[in-house]
Amino acid sequence: MQRKFTRRQLLKGAAVGLGSVSAGILAACAAPPASAPPAPAAPAAPATEATSAPAASSVTLRLQAPAVPLGGMAIEFAKRFQDDTGIKVEVEETIYGEIEKKTQTGFISDTLQDVVYGHHRWLFLNFTKGIYAVLDDMFKSDPPPDFADIFPSVMEGNKFDGKNFSLPDVVHPGGNIAVSYNKTLLAEKGLEEPKAGWTLADWEALARKAADPAKGIFGMSFDNITAMHYYSNIARSFGEKNSTDMWLMDREGKTFQYNTPMHKEIAGWFVSLHNDKIAPRKKDQIETGLFVGGLSATHSGIVGSVADFLKKTAGKFEMDAVLLPVGDKGRQGTCYSGNQWMINAKTKHMPEAYKLLNMLTSKDAGVYLATNVAVQPNGRKSAWTDPAVNQINRMFGVAAGLIEAGVEPFPMPYNTRFTEANTAFQAEIEQIWEGTVTWDEHAPVIQKKLQEILDQPRP
Repeated sequence: MQRKFTRRQLLKGAAVGLGSVSAGILAACAAPPASAPPAPAAPAAPATEATSAPAASSVTLRLQAPAVPLGGMAIEFAKRFQDDTGIKVEVEETIYGEIEKKTQTGFISDTLQDVVYGHHRWLFLNFTKGIYAVLDDMFKSDPPPDFADIFPSVMEGNKFDGKNFSLPDVVHPGGNIAVSYNKTLLAEKGLEEPKAGWTLADWEALARKAADPAKGIFGMSFDNITAMHYYSNIARSFGEKNSTDMWLMDREGKTFQYNTPMHKEIAGWFVSLHNDKIAPRKKDQIETGLFVGGLSATHSGIVGSVADFLKKTAGKFEMDAVLLPVGDKGRQGTCYSGNQWMINAKTKHMPEAYKLLNMLTSKDAGVYLATNVAVQPNGRKSAWTDPAVNQINRMFGVAAGLIEAGVEPFPMPYNTRFTEANTAFQAEIEQIWEGTVTWDEHAPVIQKKLQEILDQPRP
């Protein structure tokens, strides 16, 4: 196996590579232990037990992988694939933030790799350009090993126009789906810890009691509440269980629906927390993060953030985590997002590329992502419930039940212009959270700007 990269890629990869994960983790039924233990040292990769090497193949596959650290799994499993099959694999590391554009230009110039990487932000846009091969026929004639092990809602969330063209890598059931809490701080104030099945009202009440504005201590903080998929995760805990009033778009992704009574209620909840200094604004943030710094009693983020916090708070205070609370009607907010592996529609080595795709999305690959790369597992339930994975972070096993029950889809416009829509949404809604404009003043502006983007044709 050959690995191609530049020094710039190595230096820049760690800073840019993880998208919705920070550093190594921020960039988805063994019973979990009672409380989240500290993360153990990453286990060594299993040795190959084959007694003889396979015959060398004349085929060479090129694999587009995100730069390390996120690309660590691809590098390891490309080597295993080559050892197992005799098919040569050249891993070509690409800066995460450059994958979308380089995939497009590589396809146009016929220089794109055989197997490529993606994220929901550009996944469907690139599919409409014909870049990714449709896989439905292969799934029928030669389904991935233990295909039923992949969460159904994850596969459904990666389809476009009813077609399968990917297999899942890192899976996120929500950008704010796991609420970490400072056990030590709550105990000092005589407050009960959150429990499974708690509500948004319970969270707010706890946060208000735990906050101490005079000492700069907040009751709750968030990974992000401006990006459409992060906002959607919490917003979807509001309203009736079977309603989509709290979604930012209708089911088709053609109509933006922000200037509504439901989103006014959601905004009122957030703004009151900011105004009362229960939740922080931008000026309140610190370099280490408020939760790690002991200045926020609770913090919502991706499931993997819990493992990251366990490492960073060790010896400082005790902590644990629970799922994002449900709303007053019992609605559990989720918002699927994640990464995927695809095959270049122009590849000259489709059978071999499909074999590699299956290895990159196997249970072993999912476990390796969590135990060795320090990100979330892939789309396989067996990886999310694996004992070694749950020893690092018991919330993986907890969240597995949520994903198995079904997570709601990524907020993708019909015309696939997510990046444009998300950039506009973030710029506008931040003004409401920062208190420079009111929701009543600015909701019509957001509605108009976003609908104009949704009204554009597919690129």
